[in-house]
Amino acid sequence: MAAFAKEADKWLRQSEYDLRAAEWNQQGGYFAPACFWAQQAAAKALRAFLFLSGEDARETRSVVELLDRAMTYDEEFKRFVRTGTSLDLYYKTSRFPDAIPGGIPAEVISDKDSTDAIRQAGDIVATVARRRKEKLGTLPYLS
Repeated sequence: MAAFAKEADKWLRQSEYDLRAAEWNQQGGYFAPACFWAQQAAAKALRAFLFLSGEDARETRSVVELLDRAMTYDEEFKRFVRTGTSLDLYYKTSRFPDAIPGGIPAEVISDKDSTDAIRQAGDIVATVARRRKEKLGTLPYLS
């Protein structure tokens, strides 16, 4: 369990960093990258939760797939099903100019899109951080 707890901490710390990167991009007007980093933050937080639950989940980057697996351990994650779908849309559409018909991500993805994505990812990251604290106590991140 200690190895999984250590791995969970690594993934959760990176998810928190990615969420800050999303916020920074959003504040700078870079809405498409903000959406991408929000999706990454949510996915990495969910991987952290799965590690806390004793499962290695490095083979997928899909928030929807990670949520499906997380729900087998904790029903609270059911409330994020719609969130997962919306965040997964940004995995490719926020980065590739051929992913959005009639435009490029930099011109199509809006401030509202990035604000929503950051809020959704933030909710997932906060839930996982709370679950980590419940499982491992208030000890600082493992080193």
